[in-house]
Amino acid sequence: MYILGVDIGNTNTVFGLFNDSRDLEILHDWRTVTRRDRTSDELGIYLLGFLEFAGIKPAQVQTVVYSSVVPSFSPIVEHMIRHYFQTEPLRVDHTRNLPIRLRYPQPQEIGADRLVNASAAAHIYGGNIICVDLGTATTFSVIRDGEFIGGSIAPGLKISIETLSNRTAQLPPIEFKRPPGGVVGESTVQALQSGFFFGWLGMLREIIQTIREERSDLEYEVVATGGLSSLFQTEAEGLLDHVDPLLTLKGLKIIYQHQQPRGC
Repeated sequence: MYILGVDIGNTNTVFGLFNDSRDLEILHDWRTVTRRDRTSDELGIYLLGFLEFAGIKPAQVQTVVYSSVVPSFSPIVEHMIRHYFQTEPLRVDHTRNLPIRLRYPQPQEIGADRLVNASAAAHIYGGNIICVDLGTATTFSVIRDGEFIGGSIAPGLKISIETLSNRTAQLPPIEFKRPPGGVVGESTVQALQSGFFFGWLGMLREIIQTIREERSDLEYEVVATGGLSSLFQTEAEGLLDHVDPLLTLKGLKIIYQHQQPRGC
């Protein structure tokens, strides 16, 4: 039997398939664009196609756990889960029995993705964590000894690049990467790459360093996820201690396991 994790983000919806065991190995993962006008049947057919490709029948999926930062899309996903998998979905939010404690004045304001990432980082690495998610938004979540205490939220990199290109007549869309000529670009494209690459690198360094300076008596591990996290790890040695693009999916299974009675 299998456990299916569903991470509904503003840009993409990601599916991860796990064995019903204690390990966190992801057997298969797939992604599709998050379209708010997509019907539950469309989403179900997409997912059944993925599972069929992997040789998995819907009846073999015993549990579906999901997190969502798109409230209008959640009912569609829940209807799809009930109809195609004949099971009640487990939705992650601040009211769940989480493997972390929430020391936060308004816990209902914490995005489900941050709860899941923080749960995964705390479970896997322990201690004091700065969890960075380079997704549609750039989020920093601070976990101290198993307690979520807060963080920072900045604009997402890809959205910023797209917005600048769409709102300016003479600035083209670019690929995000370190410009070959360094920080001083020798063309408009290189200048844009320089501004975004070194600008975002500077933001990451500054926020991480400032979090560390506020409690200089503590040592933090920096755990990063999101599509661009691997690039920053390659280009900025020592900035990120751990990079796991599938951290959110692992967090979904960790939270599912935390709901189960001990010994199960």
